[in-house]
Amino acid sequence: MRGVRLGKILGFEINIDWSWLLIFFLVVYTLAAGYFPGLRQNFNAATNWMLGVAAALLLFASVLVHELSHSIVARMHGIDVKGITLFIFGGVSQTADEPESATNEFWMSIVGPLTSIVLAVLFGFLEFIGSRAHWPLPATALVGYLALINLFLGLFNLVPGFPLDGGRVLRSIIWGTTGDLNKATRWASYSGQGFGYLLMIFGFFNIIGFGATLGGLWLIFIGWFLTTAARSSYEQLVMRQALSGVPVERVMTTDVPEISADISVRQFVDEHLLRQDYACYPVMKNDTVIGVIGAEEVRTLRSEMWDLTRVEEIAHRIDGAYEIGSSDDAWDALGKLASPEVCRLMVMENGHLKGTLGRDAIYRLINTKSRLGI
Repeated sequence: MRGVRLGKILGFEINIDWSWLLIFFLVVYTLAAGYFPGLRQNFNAATNWMLGVAAALLLFASVLVHELSHSIVARMHGIDVKGITLFIFGGVSQTADEPESATNEFWMSIVGPLTSIVLAVLFGFLEFIGSRAHWPLPATALVGYLALINLFLGLFNLVPGFPLDGGRVLRSIIWGTTGDLNKATRWASYSGQGFGYLLMIFGFFNIIGFGATLGGLWLIFIGWFLTTAARSSYEQLVMRQALSGVPVERVMTTDVPEISADISVRQFVDEHLLRQDYACYPVMKNDTVIGVIGAEEVRTLRSEMWDLTRVEEIAHRIDGAYEIGSSDDAWDALGKLASPEVCRLMVMENGHLKGTLGRDAIYRLINTKSRLGI
């Protein structure tokens, strides 16, 4: 996974994507240079920046609590949660499976916005207490901001546009009414795309009509993100349905040549790489796969060294990320192939190579099922 692993909370692995760092600094700047000075409390510059950093950290802590609520309810319904990742637009709980019923989907989805609204009430209560107890003004301003932003997060996530929580609530209602998860996801996706387009239009008019360039660009960017996410979420469901329950051995390739570790790179290039169209090939030594080799590995070596270098010397050593069982699910295989470092999977059975599996075979299966209307 891209990013940084922070540790575990309640058994859930917490990660931050590199994109989170970008939004963190943007939030700090916006708060320190705009929001807190705009309160007209006459804070000095140092106070504004300290408030900006504290508010940004507590904002993302609130997002983490929001995502933890999703993960806890998912675990209560027997769904495995691989972890939580904070990224540029908040966070996401990475569930291994779709909910088994519309009811489970409803409660898993609604708990996030409700948690944010509860946080808003708690911070609002602290602001009320602070103003009555004459807390330092920076402290009152901080909890006031957290009350406001958590209320916004809760209400925004209730918008019925997939993949927002409100869109998932809408999907659960359509799913419960029609009994068709595919149809429910498609209509919730349309709703999410429509909301994204409305945000982009509103952002455009903000720029043209009111000169709010920064705010308008943010709305356009968020709208574009939601539109893309809504469309890709539906496509992911279609792929999942096409691949789930399909064993790897049904789609694997058995005719990819096995490359001896002892042959020269020149021989490999002439006899295989220039004659066949595979991204990479298994490298064998003593009937054991020790690595893979393809054009990427060959490019690391000067051509005048090809005759003097054995394939074994430049082969990319494989680990568990490159291996999969013949009876494993094709959907799990696609998850492993999503990594750009994995060119092909080695299909193993009882420690022996049975075949290989590349992205081409996976996409071919999806396209075939799509054409057949399956």
